[in-house]
Amino acid sequence: MSVCVVTAPEHVVKQPSEVLQLTMGFANLLATGETISSITSIAIELRGGGVSDVTVYNEAVSGDTVVFWVSGGTNNTKHRIEIVVVTSLGQTFEGDGLLSVKGA
Repeated sequence: MSVCVVTAPEHVVKQPSEVLQLTMGFANLLATGETISSITSIAIELRGGGVSDVTVYNEAVSGDTVVFWVSGGTNNTKHRIEIVVVTSLGQTFEGDGLLSVKGA
């Protein structure tokens, strides 16, 4: 099961030891028939700036979404995830999401 992070303020929570598959949807930005051609970048930083200790990997395009995995992170931290994609019409879109790491 994957958790969807949309291109509007969305907040996903994970525990430090969890490994999650996440998605970021771009459907609300794409024109009819337009698709995601490529992922330009995926960046993650501590919210407010700074180096994140969350690892993002295995990113792929699936329809109008970007699928990726996250692991790690320090308890009680918030991270900003930014994904940049290029579309079949040559548009470039940036999607943002928030990831909180909270232990039990």
